[in-house]
Amino acid sequence: MTDLFKVALYIRVSTERQANEGDSLEEQENELKKYCDFRQFGIHQTYIERGKSGGNTNRPEYQKLIKDIQKKKINAVVVKKLDRLSRSLLDFENLMRMMNDNDVEFISIKENFDTTTAMGKAMLRVALVFAQLEREQTSERIADVMGFRARQGLYNGGLRPLGYTTVDKEIVPYKKEKDIVEILFDTFLATRSTTHTAQTLNDMGFRDRRNNIFECRQVQWILQNPVYMGKIRWNGALYEGIHQPIVSEKKFLQVQDIFNSKTLNQSKNTTHALLAKKVFCALCSSPLAPSFATNRSKQRYFYYRCTGSRAKGHKCQRPHFSLAKLESQVSSIILSLSEQFSPIENKLLKHNDQIAIQIQTHEKSLHHLESTQSQLKQRKDKYLDSLLSSQFLSQERELIKTKIAEMETEEKQCRTAVSKQETLVSQTKDELLNITEIKKRFINYRSDYPFSDWQSHREQLTSLIDRIKCKKDGLEIAFALIPFSEYFPWTDTG
Repeated sequence: MTDLFKVALYIRVSTERQANEGDSLEEQENELKKYCDFRQFGIHQTYIERGKSGGNTNRPEYQKLIKDIQKKKINAVVVKKLDRLSRSLLDFENLMRMMNDNDVEFISIKENFDTTTAMGKAMLRVALVFAQLEREQTSERIADVMGFRARQGLYNGGLRPLGYTTVDKEIVPYKKEKDIVEILFDTFLATRSTTHTAQTLNDMGFRDRRNNIFECRQVQWILQNPVYMGKIRWNGALYEGIHQPIVSEKKFLQVQDIFNSKTLNQSKNTTHALLAKKVFCALCSSPLAPSFATNRSKQRYFYYRCTGSRAKGHKCQRPHFSLAKLESQVSSIILSLSEQFSPIENKLLKHNDQIAIQIQTHEKSLHHLESTQSQLKQRKDKYLDSLLSSQFLSQERELIKTKIAEMETEEKQCRTAVSKQETLVSQTKDELLNITEIKKRFINYRSDYPFSDWQSHREQLTSLIDRIKCKKDGLEIAFALIPFSEYFPWTDTG
């Protein structure tokens, strides 16, 4: 290898504990740099991933590494261990294929893998298979242990239920909170309303474990948790727990009957709207709520209605939008974008270019601050050396000490400025958009569209769309992950 052989160092820890103990970032970086010095490799860049799992590729520094590989900026990727780069066989195969296409080699110090040889490539694949097998077996063992504990009636940890405390890793009733839970169940049975129950608890001066007021969703979670009738829920099944229940099984089941009857009534009267809570009136900014009307033939006509038009004295010029027409229009727009994404992609590229300019400006300021910090340290060190090596009168020594103190203050201020500038650089980099991921979401919608049920279709739409403003002549759509809105005229004016 020559001095022109450029490598990328990739370092990752998945938890804060690993960042401070054992296989730390600093330890990995030192070992990789020593290896590169020995092999006389030139280091192009060090990619440091903090608190990110290797089970997927949704990692900022990993994505930067991919881009540099595709731009042919490096000759090899060097890691300490194979699992630092990836724990997924599929992800690693895709990465190796891309590296091969770009003539980039892979080196893992711990396993002594080097893809410059056919044997190294073969051994690499075998090792990754066994690494993934070990990971899956570990997950299975943990699941088996948790399942065994549940069957024995033992608490499996997690968020401790209100009304209980833990003793020797098992839950026992906690008097102060137990009283709240009992009142909660009794109030709901009397009122049949989670909102009323939460309000009653708050009016009585009760607060949750974090000293916050109770909310209806929190009340419902408690009411539907079988732990309160002495059961342990694990993997969809219920087991008899060894802990003491707070409410009787009869009372708990009465509560569930109330919820089941409410769900049945809601299902009979609910308008299935794909865009509920995502559509708004462009004229008055009020939400559009799904509703329906019945004609003389008792057929239902479904529409989105401007909630602002219901207010007294308020007249909205466009209070209604056909539900079928609006939802069809939005689906057509997304399907069209999945095939012709280039207009939006060009805007996203311009956005990233502007962010890149900001990053360069911030990094330039950072380099200037770091240079100033280094100069301050050098000057301070010279003064310190002079104190140690020279003879001065007491008055002169005091003057030098005063000067050193001033420089230490400047150095501290400079460190603070450097830290703030580093944060600014990091925050600005976070504003860079992953255009490939955005495009993939639209393509996935097109692929799944013919086969999606109503619930899946709604989930995909709500993940793609942040907000829609409905106008008489078109729609203004703010897509998720895209920092600007796009306007689309109605394709059917009828």
